[in-house]
Amino acid sequence: MSCNSTSADLRPAQYNVKIWRNDSWGQTFAFLADNTPIDLSGCTILIQVRPTPASSVVALTLSTGNSSISIGGINRNQITLNKIVDVAAGTYVYDMNVTFPSGEVKTYLWGNFIVTEDISKV
Repeated sequence: MSCNSTSADLRPAQYNVKIWRNDSWGQTFAFLADNTPIDLSGCTILIQVRPTPASSVVALTLSTGNSSISIGGINRNQITLNKIVDVAAGTYVYDMNVTFPSGEVKTYLWGNFIVTEDISKV
């Protein structure tokens, strides 16, 4: 499926993140539809971490626009995250939205975002 052809109606996958405060969230995700790579060329990716889904407070933002998310892979269907998680310890929620060049927005991932207080202080 190419970035401009998103007719499949996919339910977002749940993936809970557990991380220590001030550690780097470095992870790669591959996007597939029925085992076919989804071409993310030209797409914008946005991840927001909030205390609750309805909260207006955004604890952490990652996006292709702020260089914390990059698109790559042989089929341009992978995103790589690279961001230091400097938010207060606690349990949050997050999701990952992909905006295609056509303007269509899909939520592909969501879950709890659990931050544990760091013990070592530099």
